[in-house]
Amino acid sequence: MSHFTDDELIDEIRRRFAFNRNALNDLHAVTRKLEEVNERLHESERVKSQFLSNIRNEINNPLSAIMGLSSQLGACRQEPERCAKTAAMIYAEAFNLDFQLQNVFMAAELEAGEAVPDLAMVDVPAVIAGCLDKLAQRIGEKRLEVRADLQEGLVFATDAQKLEIMVTNLLANAVEFNVEGGRVEVCASSADGEQLVVAVADTGPGIAAADREHIFDRFRQLEVGTTKSHRGHGLGLSICWSLVELLGGTIDVDSRLDAGSRFVVMLPRPAVDVRVQACDANLFLFNQGDELEQF
Repeated sequence: MSHFTDDELIDEIRRRFAFNRNALNDLHAVTRKLEEVNERLHESERVKSQFLSNIRNEINNPLSAIMGLSSQLGACRQEPERCAKTAAMIYAEAFNLDFQLQNVFMAAELEAGEAVPDLAMVDVPAVIAGCLDKLAQRIGEKRLEVRADLQEGLVFATDAQKLEIMVTNLLANAVEFNVEGGRVEVCASSADGEQLVVAVADTGPGIAAADREHIFDRFRQLEVGTTKSHRGHGLGLSICWSLVELLGGTIDVDSRLDAGSRFVVMLPRPAVDVRVQACDANLFLFNQGDELEQF
């Protein structure tokens, strides 16, 4: 039978108390982490449920409008001006529906890890001009001034579809969240051919500092509920962030309340060969480090 001195017994008791205290602290830390994870799961379910509710409206509303306007169009054969106006409204609703669905499909590809860059030589000003053209009706409705500073002849190696989705989302936000009669600015340049810079700015209400860290979260909208004053479902900026990362670039935002917002996308020149691009009905072959050859 072992015999311990009083000091040895006290040391052993202290050691066991310390061990139990550390174990209890570890248990508390694990419990806190589990509570945080559980809270995030609840929040994730909430925003996803909110997203499903929003996207249902974003799809149903344009569909209902298209069907109703199409019916009106069939009844206005003797009124050319009314027909033209109705046709323009149908196009705007169809574009809005297509835009929402493209975002949903792209988000699904990104979530599944199936989105991969399809690199080609891209006529950047043509892509941006196409994005502005699609938003022309909404721009006109809000009487916005558009300033486009696009580097002439800018051709850059990137993914045309993903660039178009990014620019359309940024421009759509600049239009949607702008003030009536405000201004939208879009710039595109590549000083050295190694980096493409695209910037979109607006004269809207701006974004509070506390909200800027959340605007790129998926399904997140700063304005929620049935009384929200702006369309959308909280996918656009998160898709921009993911696509920019996919292409190895960065996206920054400079915004202050009552001072508008400016988003800047910077994409590097790909480190791999880029081949075959249809640009203005011409085919190009490009190898990194070689001259551009027209076929």
